[in-house]
Amino acid sequence: MALRTVFFGNSRNVFSAKFYAALLKTDCEIVGAVDIPTAAGASTNPHADSTRVNFMTDALQRGVTALAPERPNRPEVVQTIEALQPDLFLAVGYTKLLKADMLAVPRIVSANVHASLLPAYRGKHPVFWALRHGEKFSGLTLHAMDASLDTGDILYQKEVRTRSNDSVATLYERIIDKGLPLVDQLIRDAGLGALPRKPQNTDKGSYFSGTTEKDFHIQWSRPAEEIRRWIVTTPGQCFTQIAGKRIFFLDALAVPCPPHVTSGTLLAMGPSNCTIATGNGALEIGKFRDSKNRQTTAADLFREEGLPIGEVIPPQ
Repeated sequence: MALRTVFFGNSRNVFSAKFYAALLKTDCEIVGAVDIPTAAGASTNPHADSTRVNFMTDALQRGVTALAPERPNRPEVVQTIEALQPDLFLAVGYTKLLKADMLAVPRIVSANVHASLLPAYRGKHPVFWALRHGEKFSGLTLHAMDASLDTGDILYQKEVRTRSNDSVATLYERIIDKGLPLVDQLIRDAGLGALPRKPQNTDKGSYFSGTTEKDFHIQWSRPAEEIRRWIVTTPGQCFTQIAGKRIFFLDALAVPCPPHVTSGTLLAMGPSNCTIATGNGALEIGKFRDSKNRQTTAADLFREEGLPIGEVIPPQ
């Protein structure tokens, strides 16, 4: 008998869309779909491809119960889901914390897909934080949910090596592709009563919350390689102030720097690129964008502002 499954996700991100599509291919019966309310649906991996399955649209077309509750743990929501008699929950990109009454509803397991190698990087934006910290490996964990955040027993894991030029989007893509086969494995093992469960060692874990503006503010006193990693992780989001204007970096390359140069010094200017000293090394920059999303080469920007080679860009 096909397992009765309720899917929890965010209809505005790729992560949820791809795992829902994988769930459709398994031997299960999707009996419910639960979405994040529109106002809470921001994602670090937004739904950029309109050809991908929107799970809420698909659920409604299939006549499946589809909800987007602001408070999913309210008794009336729990009762609605309970009436579906689910065997299993699968949550992917769902950012509301489910509490004990809801988690107790499925007969077999409430499972969640998290884009890190738990217990590392519990919480929000795990791919972002792994890249920010220069991790050599990231990955995906499919785990049982409990009343705390990302602390339940590990069911399956897939390890993915990071690359020096990875952005959040490129690493997410590889993590998703490697993790998708776990959906079929989850359904098969759950149906056989053979789910592997390994308790997490949360003493060795880490937790990160959401991002703030401070996390994207570049200071020239930081090492060049760290600044480069920040920029390539989220192109167009890291910023600094140049001549009183907020400017966003689109690319960067860490290069050597002569010794004893003040960080923020404009070292060189080419036809399009410019090189700026940092706290350790230098940064070669090709393109910026302004707050109105207009792009310019780094060299054109410095020429327009009348900043000569040798000028020190003051810290902001």
